[in-house]
Amino acid sequence: MTESNTHRVAGAASLAPGEVRLLELGGQRVCLARTDDDELFAVDDICSHEEESLSEGWLDGSCIECPAHNSVFDLRTGEALTLPATEPVRTYPVTTDGDDVLVTV
Repeated sequence: MTESNTHRVAGAASLAPGEVRLLELGGQRVCLARTDDDELFAVDDICSHEEESLSEGWLDGSCIECPAHNSVFDLRTGEALTLPATEPVRTYPVTTDGDDVLVTV
C-alpha cells in the first residue's frame, strides 16, 4: 500500500483560469490545471499513449489535450477520450485551504 501525502503547491490566485502548471511532488510529475470555470484538477503529467508532458498541452473545458498526438483526457476522471491514447491517466485530489492549493499524491 502506498502512503499519500498532501502538498501545499500554490496560492490559488497564482494559477490563472485556463493555466496549466507542471509540479514535482514526492518524485511524481503532476499536471495542475485551473479551468476557465475556475475548477482545479491534478493528473499525472505523462500521457498514457507516449511519454509526453500533458502540462505542455491545451485546456478545453475540463479536458486536456496532449501536445504530441492530440489525445484528449477528462481531467475529472483521467479517462482517455480520444485516440491514440486508450488508457486513463491517474487523477489526484485537489483542495483549497484559504488561498492555498493542496494536492494529495
